Amino acid sequence: GSIELMAGDRVLAVLQLSNPAAMPASGGELEFNTIAEEDAALAQGIVTSARIIGRTGVEVFACDVGDEQSDAVIKLNTTKIFRGGPVRLTHFQLLMP
Repeated sequence: GSIELMAGDRVLAVLQLSNPAAMPASGGELEFNTIAEEDAALAQGIVTSARIIGRTGVEVFACDVGDEQSDAVIKLNTTKIFRGGPVRLTHFQLLMP
């Protein structure tokens, strides 16, 4: 599967998930395995949302994206994506109460 970083309905970058994407959730916590870096973003813009796409192409999960000071589900050091530039998400963990 993959993570699509979006600005509105435009895909700015696509990060490939490992196979399997994560180990089974434990104690309300799901931690994703290694996420491949996107070495050349598809488009330029401000990331506001993300979609987790399963290996069959079906959307599994959608969430907001913000900077490190935000309360967004995915936090990036910057939400500015530059076309052709690298995009990296080193850690992604979902916590459920």
